[in-house]
Amino acid sequence: MDGTHRISLYSRYRKNYLDWVEKTSGKSAREAAAARIGAGDQLHHLIPDVVAQRHPLIRQALDRLEGYTIDRGTNILDMPVVPNVEGKILHLGSHPEYNKYVISKLDDAVGRLGPLSKLAPSTIEGVLLKVEDALRKAIESGNLPPKVLKELIEDGIVVGKKLAMLEVPRREEIFTA
Repeated sequence: MDGTHRISLYSRYRKNYLDWVEKTSGKSAREAAAARIGAGDQLHHLIPDVVAQRHPLIRQALDRLEGYTIDRGTNILDMPVVPNVEGKILHLGSHPEYNKYVISKLDDAVGRLGPLSKLAPSTIEGVLLKVEDALRKAIESGNLPPKVLKELIEDGIVVGKKLAMLEVPRREEIFTA
């Protein structure tokens, strides 16, 4: 694989995410996640496809971990696309600063491991789970570097390549007749 084609498939990661939510939090949590997705939340790869295509740690996982996919439930988070009362970070298109942040987290993990080709598959799996968990917690808590936060949302105005400076309607405006 030359690293230029998507390695992710929506139907697969939606199912994997909902299965993971049910496994870790129960059937009602799965139903709640499915409802959020049905109401418009987007599924976000914690380690994005564009990063996974090129990063050596992910390349090793794809080559050496049986059944590994970036679409696994541990690498997915559902995120709102409109401002919300919970103050959750929004997912609105491309995010190059977030990608750089993820690369730095993966690079830090690799730097502590030594040569990737010598690692046991279980070590690769464990490191990826730790990185995914740290990314999930950073997004859920809003504990991201200022550049990343600015890129994702700023004062109710969407920022980013796709929707630069477009005002986001309030959630109740979208769901009223």
